[in-house]
Amino acid sequence: MQLDDLDTPSLILDLDGLDGNLDRYHGYFRQHGIGLRPHIKTHKCLAVAHRQLQCGSIGITCQKLGEAEVMLAGGAGGDVLIPYNIVGAAKLSRLAALARQTRVTVAADSEFTVRGLGQAARTGGAPIGVVIEVDCGRTGVGSAAAAVALGQLIQSQPGLELRGIMAMPTPPDIRPRLQEVLAAFDRAGLPHPIVSGGSTPAALTAHEIPELTEFRAGEYCVGGLAHLRRGTHTVAQCALRVLMTVVSRPTPGRAIVDGGSKALSASLYSDASGTCMGHVVEYPEARFVGASEEHGHLDVSACPEPPPIGTRVQVIPVHPCPCVNEHDEIVAIKGSRIEAIWPVHARGCSR
Repeated sequence: MQLDDLDTPSLILDLDGLDGNLDRYHGYFRQHGIGLRPHIKTHKCLAVAHRQLQCGSIGITCQKLGEAEVMLAGGAGGDVLIPYNIVGAAKLSRLAALARQTRVTVAADSEFTVRGLGQAARTGGAPIGVVIEVDCGRTGVGSAAAAVALGQLIQSQPGLELRGIMAMPTPPDIRPRLQEVLAAFDRAGLPHPIVSGGSTPAALTAHEIPELTEFRAGEYCVGGLAHLRRGTHTVAQCALRVLMTVVSRPTPGRAIVDGGSKALSASLYSDASGTCMGHVVEYPEARFVGASEEHGHLDVSACPEPPPIGTRVQVIPVHPCPCVNEHDEIVAIKGSRIEAIWPVHARGCSR
């Protein structure tokens, strides 16, 4: 089957681009002795997760329990980090069940969360690892003293194992904060075998924080418009695209494609040149200026030869994670040949 046979809009993944990104990033982390723990919330797909594990990933990161359950059932959940506060009886029961089947580590930043985790470990009969999240602007404890107090509470809870700390994001300038917390842990005699950093934008500077033992990254494997503009990924390395068809040319300077917010997600990218929703590979001068649910609006006034009706284009999304979550399947391609069609196994797993 060829790409031209594929109906639109369709989510496609270029395997050469994917494998090149895996080689590039996994090679970097091997070189610097930092474990790479891919975040599957980007692709939500077992086939991609297994590819990452084959490249030497130390385990996976799942933002939600539902993702972890899907990955475990598909044989990709041998060592799972859930960098999220697990709160509520229903979730804690599911976490305990997960811990009975595989090695699980979760994040915590409050006494409330830790006590719930302790109860889950005791009633579930399996250990649960905990890393303390350090505040970098989202969630996390705000001081080294608070981190130590929480670490001591974790150690007092039967069934919980204090495994270290994590932060998100971790650009190089966050290092002094991590060093402060780690020094306080050392003074208190608290273990920290895991020091986990994260975010694709900071991935290739991880070596500037030698305290890191592992790194969580999601979008590195497929890129996206923000990575293209940032320069970490070329067009070819932005492997995830949405294939669309031009269905209308209302004016000479406008084109409408058959993929809107339900194909790309509603994520926007803004810079000095304005706001857009994606990069049109075949028409780089075009601007994807907006969308309704099923219509994408292109400004093609700067294109030397604007696309006529019937033209098929590949659009690099702004944010691949919610884009993937809009689709049931990923079409894996090599050149113009369709190699496989992979289910988005963890689509909609937001609980």
